[in-house]
Amino acid sequence: MDELLRRGLDDDGLFAPKIKEHSLEKIRIHNYYVSMFSTAMREHWDQLAYVGLFSGAGRAHLSGTTEYVETSAMGALRVRFPFTKYIFVDSDARCIEALEQRIRALPSSHDIALVHRDVSAAVPDVIAAMPSFHRDRTLLSFCFVDPFSAELDFEVIRRLGNQYRMDFLVLLMLGRDIRTNFKRYLENEEDERIGRLIDDPGWREEWRSRQLPDRDLVAFIIEKFDQAMVRLGYGSDREDAHPIRIPGKNVFLYSLVFYSKSDLGRRFFKAARSGISPQFDLGL
Repeated sequence: MDELLRRGLDDDGLFAPKIKEHSLEKIRIHNYYVSMFSTAMREHWDQLAYVGLFSGAGRAHLSGTTEYVETSAMGALRVRFPFTKYIFVDSDARCIEALEQRIRALPSSHDIALVHRDVSAAVPDVIAAMPSFHRDRTLLSFCFVDPFSAELDFEVIRRLGNQYRMDFLVLLMLGRDIRTNFKRYLENEEDERIGRLIDDPGWREEWRSRQLPDRDLVAFIIEKFDQAMVRLGYGSDREDAHPIRIPGKNVFLYSLVFYSKSDLGRRFFKAARSGISPQFDLGL
């Protein structure tokens, strides 16, 4: 898996946000999955599309070091068998501008759309950029949703999931945001952040009626998000949510959750989590 993460890079002079060591695990899992996805699916589908929501700048500065690493957007572009189409969305103009320049420096060309817009408003732009498809020109898509907080509107996932055959890998900021700020979200009835995330504006009533202890908060949010995905026709995968913790401290930060309408996709994610070889363990 380390071969899929380019690190130890120098500063290229372009914008690069800071990340911490725990983010490398997320990038590795993402990179491993998209590598398996593009390798295995290229002969079964005419077109493969990659959508990166909150895409970032393509490179980040590893906090506390002089080291730079490539992040998920560049990892997706460097797979052995590239996607037919790439769509990257970010509200930060610095990220979009830096990513564009880093893409231009790649040795090979790709079909890419860059969208500078808030993710919650970007669905029409994503749909406009997606390849057309029909029975004789099939399309399979993968979407990585990588927000810095729990400010994620489930409507984005619903609209894309309803319109396309699309797998989702979603970062749920359950420790750093929701668990840290839960009392404020619970008491402020006008705060819709959690309701939008889990597609349930009445979540407070259920939380209170079930009288769950605070330690069950993360499981509760994952359960509710999972139920929302099941309503879209995805299989339930909450048992395979992958927790990311601060290395060496066992402090929970966030979870990666994966959803596919294919059993093979779910097997790929299990392989990506564990770092097993899909050629031997998945029969590919």
